[in-house]
Amino acid sequence: MRRLLGLFCVLLLAFSAGSVAHQQSRPDACGFTVQASSTKPEVTGPPDLVPLVYVVDQPDWPIEIQSINLDGSWLSVSGDHYTRRTCVHYQVRNRSDRAIQHVELLLAYNGRGGAGASNSAPISSSQTGQLVACAIGGIGGTGSTSTNPMKILISVGAITIDDCAFRPSVRVPLSWGVKPSWLW
Repeated sequence: MRRLLGLFCVLLLAFSAGSVAHQQSRPDACGFTVQASSTKPEVTGPPDLVPLVYVVDQPDWPIEIQSINLDGSWLSVSGDHYTRRTCVHYQVRNRSDRAIQHVELLLAYNGRGGAGASNSAPISSSQTGQLVACAIGGIGGTGSTSTNPMKILISVGAITIDDCAFRPSVRVPLSWGVKPSWLW
């Protein structure tokens, strides 16, 4: 009886390990491929904001941000508080082989709240789209003066392709001096 129970446990473990290995061997469960990109987004807007913009590296994202326009935005920092008005226009390109039903772009100040933008219509493969977010903010949180100057992080959030929801990987170098709260 012990041998039979032991044999059953070994078979169960072997089957489970094989099943997990099979699931992990599918690198893209959503079934799309992404074209390589070597372009860096063009950032325009007020001269005091443009140098603060950091686009988060997400090499597996099906959306490529081609340009970011911050005209109409401003940022005021006093001590450990900030006030901001965010108005951002994005030009994006779908670099996957499937239409993207929904995409969300996120803008965060020092890794905290900011503005989100999403598309209103699907973006076909290799096509471009415009996303716009304009919001008025009040006091924007507290932190040490070591986080000054502010950094504006931009990343791709949730994406929907057909019946698959996807959140690209996020890689924020700690050398930027920012610890985005949404990473932990």
